[in-house]
Amino acid sequence: MNNLISIQESGEVCFHVDPDPMVVRAQIIALKDHMMSIPGEHLEMPVEHVLLDGMYMRKLFIKKDTLLIGKIHLKGCFNFVEKGDISVMTETGSKRVQAGYTLATPAGIQKVGYAHEDTIFINVFRTDETDIEKIEAEIATEDYAALDALEMSKKEALCL
Repeated sequence: MNNLISIQESGEVCFHVDPDPMVVRAQIIALKDHMMSIPGEHLEMPVEHVLLDGMYMRKLFIKKDTLLIGKIHLKGCFNFVEKGDISVMTETGSKRVQAGYTLATPAGIQKVGYAHEDTIFINVFRTDETDIEKIEAEIATEDYAALDALEMSKKEALCL
């Protein structure tokens, strides 16, 4: 694969996060490209969408022994592990977390995860949209160019 992930003799999955976030981004992209190149079906994970008063909750059901790569977040969000045990890695580090874990992450984060048990992972975003497809386009992207364009437009708005 690449040097981002290793499996210990015990079977434990470990992420190796380079101190340079740009190196980690490149490793995640390479891992995703590798995973997408593997022939056969790619696992579809059930997602529950809930909207309430300007908040969007995305509840993802992840089966045990699943390695997954999320999209790049265009907005910050709250993250909750409702059930299970999962190792999560971003360009800022990695951590194994269990049910009850919460964290706020800023825009620009892309997560790689490995579920040690069946896991329910929740993200909560602020939005005024009510159409799920529009919300998904507002909160996440597949490539860093869209994130860079968004950051550039924010900088240009500050300069007006």
